[in-house]
Amino acid sequence: MIVDCHTHIGLSRNDGARQTLSGTLQGMREFRITHSVVFPIDEKNPGPSYSHLNRQIARITKRHPQLIGCARLDPNQSGASFREIERASRNGFRAVKLHPRSDHFGLSRAEPLFEEINRNRLAVVLHTGHEPQCHPAQWLRVFKRYPRTFFVLAHSGKDIYRTAIEIAKQFRNVYLDTSTLSFYRTGVILKTAGPEKVVFASDIPYSHVGLELMKFRFLLPLSKQAIVFGENAKRILGF
Repeated sequence: MIVDCHTHIGLSRNDGARQTLSGTLQGMREFRITHSVVFPIDEKNPGPSYSHLNRQIARITKRHPQLIGCARLDPNQSGASFREIERASRNGFRAVKLHPRSDHFGLSRAEPLFEEINRNRLAVVLHTGHEPQCHPAQWLRVFKRYPRTFFVLAHSGKDIYRTAIEIAKQFRNVYLDTSTLSFYRTGVILKTAGPEKVVFASDIPYSHVGLELMKFRFLLPLSKQAIVFGENAKRILGF
């Protein structure tokens, strides 16, 4: 089993990056990805709290059971976000995606949503980095308050990856996604946090499935690869 915990579908309004459903499915076949977590990219006219795009993801995942739905939320639109959490649960989604940089919010705006996320047993894919509002230490309060909610720190904080490592080691419900990180940084994360705290993620279209796979195949012995490629994701996503 290989689970890709971080993939987009759509055309970005900010940088023009594009990922199609057919491209995702082709990459899965080529690199033997058994499941992919899919969520909207930051498209134009996404609807309130990405509602239009989340509906597209729901239709896609119903047709392709190897795709796992993840609803993107914009906490600046609070009422719509609560509705999207409820709809995500009804549609069998396993997670929600929060992107503080792209959607311009911080913890104070997003925090009211976590009780509902927790109640619906959804995991959280959280964009983290050295950008404003994205520092993983800024989100400690919700990691501690919701110990039954799993959090995946996308990109492991980027330039502040060592802080992300310490947080993941501190909280049993926090995991690290090393997508787009260098070979060196990925190696430090695996050595310091351990494969038990890392999930496989490609971040397509911003990286390449084959490239992200190869990092782990170089860095981990075969006996440890299954932990990163599938076992952790099964625990987080509940399937």
